[in-house]
Order: sequence, then structure tokens, then C-alpha cells
Amino acid sequence: MHINRQTSWDMSVPDLLLEAAIMVVERTHRVESLGTDELASLLSGPERPLLFDTRSAGEYEESHIASALQVDPVCGPDAFEARYGELLGGRDVVFYCSVGHRSSELIERVAPVCRQSGAKRCRNLRGGIFRWYNEGRPVVDATGVTDDIHGYDPVWGMMVARRR
Repeated sequence: MHINRQTSWDMSVPDLLLEAAIMVVERTHRVESLGTDELASLLSGPERPLLFDTRSAGEYEESHIASALQVDPVCGPDAFEARYGELLGGRDVVFYCSVGHRSSELIERVAPVCRQSGAKRCRNLRGGIFRWYNEGRPVVDATGVTDDIHGYDPVWGMMVARRR
């Protein structure tokens, strides 16, 4: 089995568990994705993507990627269009959650709305905020940069490499 261009003995337990979850997400949901390096590049460039955090409000409040808007993970296409439709035109749109499952489900529901509203692309962050965080990239809360992250539950939390 080939996992993310590394052999399993080169990876930490959280990273191995995360890669396994990513493989399940990618086999279950056929949505376009982008990696953390590409997102970081887009976020530092002149045409920043519209970034949606599809985790619960509590997860988002604990930490999120800077500039991300929190959207209810069960939001339907009509509600999504009513709230965000005017923001989508001409933009790359990126969705994320903990590992990619909830965000992929949301993309499957709202991709037609994104296209109709003129979005350039509609993609899922591969590995979600857990991969972003595990790579040492910044997350924020209402007060600024934080080292905290919501693990979703004890099982999913094993995919997070704590920074402390």
C-alpha cells in the first residue's frame, strides 16, 4: 500500500490514521481536492480563495484557518446560495472540515450553485484542518493565532499531532 509518498515507518501515528481517513474520503466522494501547499500559496496570493469551514460552530470557534467562513455542514443548496451566492463569482472556492468527509458532502450538494454563481473552481482541502494543523500551519480563534484544535471526538482526535 502506498500512502502519501512516504513509507509507513516514516510517519507518525496521527499521520498514518489521517492518511487512512483521507483514503476513505477519496474513495467515497468524487470531488476535486487541493493540497495544503496549494492552499497556503493561494491564501498568500493576490486572488485569495473563498474559504469555507464546514465543521460545527463550536469546532470553528476553537480554531479555524484564517479568513474561513463557517458554514453549517448540513446546509442545503438554496440556503447556501442565498447566503453566499454573491461572494462566489470569479473566485476559487475551497471547503474543509476535520479530514474532508463533511466538506466533501457539502461540495456534492452545493457545487451546482457554485458553478451557476460563477465560481472558478470548487474544491476540498485534502486532509482538512487536521493535515493543515499537523503540518504546523497556523490556525486562529477569536483572539488570534492558537495552538488549540478541536479533535471532533476521541477517535478522530487521534489523527491530530498536538503541538504542546
